[in-house]
Amino acid sequence: MATLTETGSPARPMPEGRAAVDWVGRVPFALSIALALDTFAAAATALLFREALRGPAVNIGSMQGTALVLLVVTLPVLAASMALVSRGVTVAVIGWLGALGSIAYQSVLFLFGTPFNAFFFLYVAMLSLSIWSLVALVARMPSARLAEEVGARAPVRLVAGYLRINAALFLGLWLKATVPAVLSAEPPAFLAGTGMTTGPVQILDLGFTLPLLTLGAVLLLRRRPWGYVLSGALLVTLAIETASIGVDQWFGHAADPASPVASDALTPVFAVMTALGLAVLALFLRPPAVRRN
Repeated sequence: MATLTETGSPARPMPEGRAAVDWVGRVPFALSIALALDTFAAAATALLFREALRGPAVNIGSMQGTALVLLVVTLPVLAASMALVSRGVTVAVIGWLGALGSIAYQSVLFLFGTPFNAFFFLYVAMLSLSIWSLVALVARMPSARLAEEVGARAPVRLVAGYLRINAALFLGLWLKATVPAVLSAEPPAFLAGTGMTTGPVQILDLGFTLPLLTLGAVLLLRRRPWGYVLSGALLVTLAIETASIGVDQWFGHAADPASPVASDALTPVFAVMTALGLAVLALFLRPPAVRRN
């Protein structure tokens, strides 16, 4: 039945797609579009202007591998997710969040994992825009709606277990590298050949990624709405990051085969991890209708 406006004229019905995305607002879209443009520029310059980059050859090679993944994986995931959300597909916000998280992670490595270079301001903008995009999107997040769409059939125990296993594996890896270094007066062995004075990857993972993986698993097991949001976004980020590690190891080894910092032997390992992560993500988003916890 038609409704009337205050003037007595029939009100125009709101388009279905428009109503479906009213929760997002314009700010997350605007920030994420600016981020996509900036990230494209940062990644493209890393690939096209190698001579402008500084640091050991292995680090430059790894950075170029990361830049390639940003261009061919992360940005397409971001663009496709935003397009789907704009058409009313609420669950696609998981891909949007995951891509933003991946760009934020890589922006820190671009800033602190490579020496200062001519593209410094592009990297600063990557970090700033990715963080503010996350803030703007999370502030408008319809967590209850998303949990309702995903939660009824999601393999909760499987996903929570996968997140906890990843957290435990990376925790063990970084403790093995950092604890001996903390107890020794010698320079950390894991920094040898990198040209870095500290480990930004270890800082990010121990300070943020691993706590978020644990929190996501706990909230998901308790069937909290934010557990579905956080766990889904982390699955996307993990899949992108394992792919990125595999590629940057390949590129780093190709740039300096003698360096112990990168090994192409790790590329198949991370390819398998990426495939496994994508399988878990597919189950989370499109689980079989007959599956029950």
